[in-house]
Amino acid sequence: MALKPCKECKQEVSTSAKTCPHCGVKNPTVTLKQQLLMVLGLFIAAVITPTLLFGGGGGDQAKTAAPTKSDADCRKDLACYAEKGVVAAGVYCKDDVERLAKHSVKWVDGTFEQKFSHYRWADQAQGIVTFIGDKAEFQNGFGAFARVIYECDLNVATNKVIDVRAREGRLPR
Repeated sequence: MALKPCKECKQEVSTSAKTCPHCGVKNPTVTLKQQLLMVLGLFIAAVITPTLLFGGGGGDQAKTAAPTKSDADCRKDLACYAEKGVVAAGVYCKDDVERLAKHSVKWVDGTFEQKFSHYRWADQAQGIVTFIGDKAEFQNGFGAFARVIYECDLNVATNKVIDVRAREGRLPR
């Protein structure tokens, strides 16, 4: 049981106390800032998270599921096949990309942003896709960071990294 100062009278109070024994204020160790953060957290959990997970509110719009392609058909279509592996590329290629840097690496992608925004076939017959991104900065010998374009050849079926490359620059938007 820890002791904290009361938000009202500043006397030491147990963090489990419902009221301050000195001045009688309710929740003596919970500040207004903490209460606002709890409300914000509940708001995010209740409103924003389901939207991110399940995509939009739907409303009166009728949702129709896109027809799914068979694995054989998907492997013939670059967009379909690469979308199956883009998350795996962000996981399995990350360490190999970081090893290309001579010094530190700083990832500048957002929390829900993918590390790879572009892709192309490396070897369609083998199911190898080149994933391309520019969400990293490599530190140079002077301590400055420069944005790099990195590529990762990934076998989407096995999640095996075949090769990685990086060069200074940014992808066109």
